[in-house]
Amino acid sequence: MLAKNLLGDSIFSNMMILGTAWQKGLVPISIDAILRAIELNGTAIDGNRRAFELGRWAAVYPEQALSMVTGNVITKPKSLDERIKLRAEHLRAYQNAALAAKYMARLHGAGELREATSRGYHKLLTYKDEYEVARLHTDNIKTQIEAEFEGNGRLTFHLAPPILGGKTHDGRPKKREFGPWVLHLFGLLARMKGLRGTAFDPFGRTAERRMERDLIAQYEADMDQITANLTPDTLELGRLIAELPLQIKGFGPVKQASVAAYAKRREELLAAFRAGGAPQKQAAQ
Repeated sequence: MLAKNLLGDSIFSNMMILGTAWQKGLVPISIDAILRAIELNGTAIDGNRRAFELGRWAAVYPEQALSMVTGNVITKPKSLDERIKLRAEHLRAYQNAALAAKYMARLHGAGELREATSRGYHKLLTYKDEYEVARLHTDNIKTQIEAEFEGNGRLTFHLAPPILGGKTHDGRPKKREFGPWVLHLFGLLARMKGLRGTAFDPFGRTAERRMERDLIAQYEADMDQITANLTPDTLELGRLIAELPLQIKGFGPVKQASVAAYAKRREELLAAFRAGGAPQKQAAQ
């Protein structure tokens, strides 16, 4: 119904479901691989790409999606302030009001730099750790599955908890199969999200979690430097730096490689910014 309401054809429903599942961490495939598969398939490429993105959006904002299905249509927010407000609401759900307030406090000013910061900072603040995976799994997952599938199937989850360790032959974290009982564990973990980033966080000492927190602190320092030294000549470079975190993808080794590429690009853009924007055209390419 949502696919027909928004795209005019229910044939895109499966692609929307895939987008929702991917956003909730249930599909262990990179977004680049999915989009490439859509292109290679060669059928209704634009429609399938849009359906996938709408599915991701519906996973983050289920109430708005439900309203569209039931006929009480709420248009997807288009203004910058509306998008920022929704990201702040997401941060409240992700952790708490304090994190949302921290996010909002850095989004002063206007224009493209504010928009880029609103996206890049939100991306870094909402890294998908154990608490977030648990929250996404426990938010309406049973209802969604029952709505799409008939019968009394058995839920299984393929997860790679860092505390269990293990690597596959290609060096990636080894996934293990867990039964439906893990939903109870997810519920407990989701309620423990307040421990995120504190001294009592049992997952906070892993290399990946430390890296994610370091990226946030680094980004905040970078944006402080940019806003304090911004000129008309460096505005575009500032925007590129602000939205650079959007390039970070994946988990484990995939994310490590992505962060390495991010770090290299960040140094290039910052060097151009500190030079007053003279090499801006080259850095922006």
